[in-house]
Amino acid sequence: MSIQIADILTEYGNYYRDGGQNLARLISRPYISSQTEALFGLLPTDDTSYQMAQTQLSRILQPFQKGWTPLGTTTATPILLTQTPFKVDLEETPDQLEASWLGFLADNNLDRAQWPFVRYLVEQHVFNQMDEDYELNEIYFGKFVAPTGGTPGAAGTGMDGIRIIINRAIAAGKITPLVLGAIPTDSVQFCDYVEAFVEGFSVRYQGIAMEVCMNTTLARRYAKGRQKKYGSDNNFTGAKPIIAGNGSELVRIPIEFTNHSVVGLPSMGSSAKIWATPAANRKRLTKKTANTRTVRIESAKRQVAIFTDFYKGVGFPLLEAVFTNDQDVSTT
Repeated sequence: MSIQIADILTEYGNYYRDGGQNLARLISRPYISSQTEALFGLLPTDDTSYQMAQTQLSRILQPFQKGWTPLGTTTATPILLTQTPFKVDLEETPDQLEASWLGFLADNNLDRAQWPFVRYLVEQHVFNQMDEDYELNEIYFGKFVAPTGGTPGAAGTGMDGIRIIINRAIAAGKITPLVLGAIPTDSVQFCDYVEAFVEGFSVRYQGIAMEVCMNTTLARRYAKGRQKKYGSDNNFTGAKPIIAGNGSELVRIPIEFTNHSVVGLPSMGSSAKIWATPAANRKRLTKKTANTRTVRIESAKRQVAIFTDFYKGVGFPLLEAVFTNDQDVSTT
C-alpha cells in the first residue's frame, strides 16, 4: 500500500518548497504499548508448542496402626502451551513524497530503501504499531483463524488470546467462574464486587499476591469506589491514577485487606470479564524474539518492502489457579 498524502497535497500544494520543515514538524499520535504482555513471564523456545506436566500427590497422612496400609497416589497430567507465527509485510512507494511538503523525506539515492522516509517510518511507527496491534487485537481478544492464501489476515485472528483460553477452559469444566452477576455501575458497589471476587479464590491461592485484571474503565471505577469506601480512614492511602492507553507502566491499585491489586489493561477493551492468577502461572512463549525489534528492508526498482516475522503465544499452565467472574464467557 502506497503512502496516503492526499490531504498534504491539497493543503500545501503538489510541489516541494524548502520552508524549513524537518522531522521536528512531524507529529505522530501516541501508541498503546504492550502492557498486558508485561504481566507474563517469558518462556523462550524454538518449538511452536511447549510441553509441561502438572504433578500432584493425594492425601498421605493417616491415623497410626500397626498394619501396613498404603495411602496416596501420584498423578501427572499434561500441559501444552502453544504459539503461532505473526508477520509484517509493508510496501511503500516513496517517490510521491518528492513533489510535496514532505519532500525533505526523499533523497537523490536511486535505492529508495536509503531514503530518510524509510528510517523515519521504521523507527517512529513500525515497531510501535506492532505493539499496539498486539495489545488491542491479539493478546486478549485473539482467536486463531488460519489465513486465506494471498489475503492479509483479519485483526484478532493471529493467536488464541487470554479471553478464548479462559472461556474454552470454562466450557471444558476446567475453570469454574465465580458467580457474581452483572458488573455494578455504582463505584462503591463495584468495589464490593471486586472484594467479593478475591474472597472467592480457593484457600490454596488466597495468600498468593495476584493482579486482578479488568478493562481500564472498570479499573477507574474501582479506584473511585475504593476512595469513597475507605477515604475517611486515617491510614488510607489514596489510589494512583490509571494510565490508560499509552505508557508502559502497569498501575496497581491495592485491594483492601489482601495482598492483591487491580490492574487496568487496554487490551480488554470493554470486556466485562475480570480474571486473576498468580504471576508464576502467567506464561508467554516467543520464537525469533529479536525479530520483534528487527526488520528487513529491501528495494525493488522504486518500491520499498519492509518485513519481519516471529512467533508469540500466552497461556496458563495451571488452569485451576485461574479465577474469573461469570461475565463475557462466550467461546465465539
